[in-house]
Order: sequence, then C-alpha cells, then structure tokens
Amino acid sequence: CFNIYSLGKVYGNALQTRPIVTKSVTACFIFALSDYMAQSLDNNPKDDNQKKPTNWIRTLSSAMVGLLYFGPAAHYWYEMIFKILPGTSLISTMQKAALGQLIFGPSFTCIFFATSLLQAGAFTPGNWFRKIREDLPTAWAAGLGFWPLVDLISYSMIKPQWIPLFVNTCSFVWTIYLSWISNRDKEE
Repeated sequence: CFNIYSLGKVYGNALQTRPIVTKSVTACFIFALSDYMAQSLDNNPKDDNQKKPTNWIRTLSSAMVGLLYFGPAAHYWYEMIFKILPGTSLISTMQKAALGQLIFGPSFTCIFFATSLLQAGAFTPGNWFRKIREDLPTAWAAGLGFWPLVDLISYSMIKPQWIPLFVNTCSFVWTIYLSWISNRDKEE
C-alpha cells in the first residue's frame, strides 16, 4: 500500500544521510521526465505518420544535467544562500530571490543550453554564445514570471532541507519550457 508519509520519511532520511546524491537523483528523474514531456507536447501532429520518435539521447542529456549539475549546484547554492542571508523575513526572502534571478538562474540556463548543443552535435563556443545571446534574455524574462513566486514560497514557508525537492518539483514545469527553448532551433 502506497503511503506518502512513509515515502516522505524515507526521502527525509536519505536527505540526512546522502543529501547530494538524493538531490542529484531527484533532479535527474525530474529533468528526464520534463524533457520527455516537452518532446511529447511538441510532437503532437494531427497525422500519426508525422509523429517523430522520442529522442532518448536528448532525454538522457537532460537527466545528466539534473544529476551532474543541478542536484549538486542546488545543494551548495541553498546552503550558501542561507549562510549569507539567514532568516525568512520578507527582505531576506526578496534578497535570496534576487540573487537567484541574477546568478543561479542564468548560469543554470547557460549550462542547459550548452548541454543541448552538445547532445545535438552542434556545440562550438560561437554557437553557445549565439544561443545565449538569442535565447537567454527571453528565458530569463519568462523566469521572472515564475521563479520569484517559487522563491517566495521556498524561502518563507519550506524548511531549508526540503527546498531542493520543492524547487525540483517546480522545475518540472520550467524544464519543459527550457527543453523546448533549447531545442527549437534544431527542430524548425
């Protein structure tokens, strides 16, 4: 019988004993699922004969971003941000959110773009900088409508050790968007 409380307890214990591995595996799963969903949503032709097969290399690349970059980076980011700006006051929360929008979000998006270009066999520094120049401002602006609300909830209502799980859950939606943005040039 599925018991959410038991699952939460197991996950909480894993966060205590192996925090980076737990956060990394969680991000890996969510990023893979997000990319799969992005491909499914993008691949909805009226004629089944036009349907493209799932690009599992792309999905694996997204999973690896979660496992090898986002999971560890989020762990250290939240650890650092709570040391620099302890507390959950409105001012502290807004400062944390601003730093996330100015530092963590853009750096993560640039890594995501690089990985997307690598998996497509199109990575060169010139292509990467072009992708950043063309798509980062749009992605960042879209993020301004999404992440500050996530940050407000995260920093003011959720215990610090559970923030990465909450953010990973929110990342499910965001990574669908990023996956679509990262891969739209290759598919048009």
